[in-house]
Amino acid sequence: MAIARFTLTLPVTFQNEDGWVVASFPNLDVSSQGRTQQDATRNVIEAAQLFLEDCFERGMLDQVLKDCGFTILHGVRQTPPTGDQLTVPVELLAASNGCEAHAG
Repeated sequence: MAIARFTLTLPVTFQNEDGWVVASFPNLDVSSQGRTQQDATRNVIEAAQLFLEDCFERGMLDQVLKDCGFTILHGVRQTPPTGDQLTVPVELLAASNGCEAHAG
């Protein structure tokens, strides 16, 4: 069984609105809320995971990320985070033993 794991580290914003904390990932246009910042954090990470999984299942993940302004970085670069950021873990399970679409 093969599992692909990746994470996105995204800037996050928090706003208090009528007794709720609203957390947003502006780069993905994904938001959620909770009664506390901890609840809002957990909820916005879950919302981003569901959004990314849905995009993947519909075969649109690459296009959605491009439309959101993401581009490929060549080489691994570790940059110190600036401002508030959260990490969104994503896991994908391989349904077969290989990629038939790319077999040569």
